[in-house]
Amino acid sequence: MPIHDTDKIAMAVSLASSLALSRRNEFLTPEHMLAALLKDDDVRAAVSQCCDVEHLESQAKKYIGSLEEMPDGNYELNASSQLQELIAIAENAARGSGSAVMKVHHLMYAFFQLEESYARFALEDAIETSVPALLNSLVQIEDESSEDLPAGERWTRFFRECPAEEIVGRESETREAMRILCRKRKNNILIVGGRGVGKTAFVHGLAAKFASQRTPYKLKDFTIKELLPNIVLSGAQYRGDLEGRIDDIARGLAEDGKTIMYVDELKSLGGYSKTDDGMKDIIGLLLPHLKDGSIKLIICATHEDVKRLQANDSNALDLFRKIELEEPSEEETTEILTNIIKSLSEHYSIRYEKDTAAYAVSMSRRYILDRCLPDKAIELLDEAGAYAMTAEKATEKTTGGQKVTKRTIDKALADICKTDVQASDEDVKDDLYHMEERLKNVIYGQDEAIRTITETILMSKAGLMDSGKTIGSFLFVGPTGVGKTELSKVLAQQLHVPLHRFDMSEYSEKHSVAKLIGSPAGYVGYDDGGILTETIRKNPYCVLLLDEIEKAHEDIYNLLLQVMDYAVISDNKGRKVDFRNVVLIMTSNAGARYAHTANVGYASKANAGAAMAKEVKKVFAPEFLNRLSSVVVFNDMDEKMAGMILDDKIKKLQARLDARKVTLVIEPEAYRKLLSEGFSPEYGAREIERVLNSRLTPMLMKEILFGTRDTEGFTAIITATETGYDLRTE
Repeated sequence: MPIHDTDKIAMAVSLASSLALSRRNEFLTPEHMLAALLKDDDVRAAVSQCCDVEHLESQAKKYIGSLEEMPDGNYELNASSQLQELIAIAENAARGSGSAVMKVHHLMYAFFQLEESYARFALEDAIETSVPALLNSLVQIEDESSEDLPAGERWTRFFRECPAEEIVGRESETREAMRILCRKRKNNILIVGGRGVGKTAFVHGLAAKFASQRTPYKLKDFTIKELLPNIVLSGAQYRGDLEGRIDDIARGLAEDGKTIMYVDELKSLGGYSKTDDGMKDIIGLLLPHLKDGSIKLIICATHEDVKRLQANDSNALDLFRKIELEEPSEEETTEILTNIIKSLSEHYSIRYEKDTAAYAVSMSRRYILDRCLPDKAIELLDEAGAYAMTAEKATEKTTGGQKVTKRTIDKALADICKTDVQASDEDVKDDLYHMEERLKNVIYGQDEAIRTITETILMSKAGLMDSGKTIGSFLFVGPTGVGKTELSKVLAQQLHVPLHRFDMSEYSEKHSVAKLIGSPAGYVGYDDGGILTETIRKNPYCVLLLDEIEKAHEDIYNLLLQVMDYAVISDNKGRKVDFRNVVLIMTSNAGARYAHTANVGYASKANAGAAMAKEVKKVFAPEFLNRLSSVVVFNDMDEKMAGMILDDKIKKLQARLDARKVTLVIEPEAYRKLLSEGFSPEYGAREIERVLNSRLTPMLMKEILFGTRDTEGFTAIITATETGYDLRTE
C-alpha cells in the first residue's frame, strides 16, 4: 500500500531542502532532516525529554557546515543514498505497524538503523535515556496532533490571516471588487497589473474594509485568508495526496461560508506545464470547486503569468472576473508616499525633508524602468533612509540629527541604477559643463565632432530633446585610426556609465538578428534571451557602441530603426526593452577604399571623412540616416594631430616606466624621426603606437631586464641613428 507523510514530515522535508539550498550543498542528507525535525516545537520538546537537544542540534549543524559547497550558478538538489535508505526504512516501519502514514517516530526509528551515519552517531551521543523511550515520546505528540481530526477542521492549516492595511485611492476598483464578490456565480477575482503596481496592497486594503465592516450587507462578517501553496504542496508525493488536500480546503471553505481565499501569485498555483502530470496543478484542482459559487477566490497576477497559463489552457480563467490595476499617477503616488514616510521615519529614527516624496516619485519614474509606481518610489525612499543611516555611520538611535534630502535620494538612486543620475548635484553639473573640454584633451584634432556630440547630449540632459528617444543616436564616419572608437570609450567615462561594444562583423548573416533579440520559440536559446536586449535590460544607462555597422546584415538596420525612433525594442518573448537612457553610437568605415582618392585632381580640398560621408549615403537607406541625431564626420590625420597623439603615447609609456624608476628622454632628432615614421594619414593613430612598440619598447625591455646598471632606476636617453634608434643610460 502507498505510504503518505504527515504534515510534520512534509514540513521537515521542506525545511531540510531550504537548509541544503541555502548552504549550496550538493545532496540532501539525513543530517539535514535531523536538523529540520528539531525546528518543530513539538518534536523538539519530545526529544528534549530523552536527549541533550542542544548538543544534538550543534552536532548536526557542525556536520552540515563541513559539507562541500557547490560553486555559484543554478544546480539541482538531489537526495543522498543515505537519505533514500532512511526513507525506505521509515516507510517499511510504517507498513509493519499497519499505518498508511509515515510519522516522526517511524523516521526517528530509521535514524538508528542507518549504518555509518553521522546522524545516528549524533543521536546515540546525545541520548540520555533509551531509544524506546525516545520513540514513545514522539508517538505521544503525534497522537495529540491534528492529523486525526476531521478533514473539515484541518483546512485552516494551509492558510494565514491576510494583513489589513488602509490604502490611498483605488475607489472604483474597490467598488468593482465588492460587486464581483456579491455575485452568485463567477464571484472570483483576478487582479492583473504590472510589477510594483500595488496588487498585494489592494487586497490588504480590501481586508481592511472587511475588518471594519465597510462592505455590502451580503459580505458582512466575511474575512480574507491567504492560501500558502508551498504548504499545500509540501510532502504531497502523489497526485492523490494533493487532491485530498484541495478537497479538504474546498470542503472547509464551503462549510465556513465566511472566508474568501486569496493567493498572492498566480504562478504559485502551477498549471503552466502539460508534462508534470498535474503534480503541481493546484489551479486545475481548484477550478471544479469554483463553479457553483460556494467558494470565493482572489488571485493576483502579472500579465505575463496570465498569458503563460492561458497558453496552456485557454479556459483556465473563465470563472474569474478580471480587475486591471493601472499604474497610479504621480499625484496619487505622492499621496501614498506621504503616509509611508511616517513609518519610514519611525523605523530609521530620521526625518524626511519636505517634498522628498514628490521628488522620489519623479526620479523613480524617470530612472527605474523595470517596475511600476508606487513600488519603485517606495523602494527609493526606503533605500534613501538606509543610505542616510550608513552614510552618517549611525550606531545608535538618534533624535533628529539625521535627515533624508533630495541629495540623499539622488545618491540612493545612483546605487540602484548603477550610474550617476543626480542631475541636481553640483559636481555632476560641473562634469557636464566641462565635458567638451575634457574630451578635447584626450581626443585630438576632432573638435567639431566633439562639439556636435556634447551639444546633443547636453540638450537631452536639459530635457530639451524628445523624451521618447535615445539620449543621442550618432553615426561616426571617418578613416581608420582617427579616434572614433576611442571617443566612445572616453565619452562613457565622462558620463560615468559602462560602455557596451558590439563588433558588427559578427552579425553579417541574416539569422544573426536572433543573437541580438533572442531566438524564436522552438529554437535553441529561446529561454536565454538576446545579447543586446539582455545587456540593455541589465544596464539601461550606458553607451552602446556598434562598431563597423556597415558590416552588419541589412535586417539589423531595420531593427535599429525603432530603437532610434521610439527608443524601444521587443525581444523574442515580446518584452519591451527601454533605450531612452542609452547613447547609441555606430561607427563606419564605409567608403574607406575611396577616401584617399578625394584629393585627386587640381586644387581639391576634400578630406577623406567628407568623401566617406558621401559613400555612407549609398550604403545606408534614407530612412536610417534620417533617424540619426547626427552623422559625425571625423577629420583626417594631419601632422599636428599626429604630434599630439605621439606626445600622449609617450606620456603613457613614461607612466608605465615610473613603476621601474626609469626616466625616458627622447632627443629632438629622435622625436622627429618617430613622428615621421608614425605619421600615416591612411592608418591613423594606430601606426604611431606600432612604431613605439616596435622601435622603443624592445630597447627599454632589454635594458630593464638585462642591463648592467647596479643601481635601481636610471635615465634612458633615446637618440636617432642612420639605421634606427639608440639607447644610452645615465
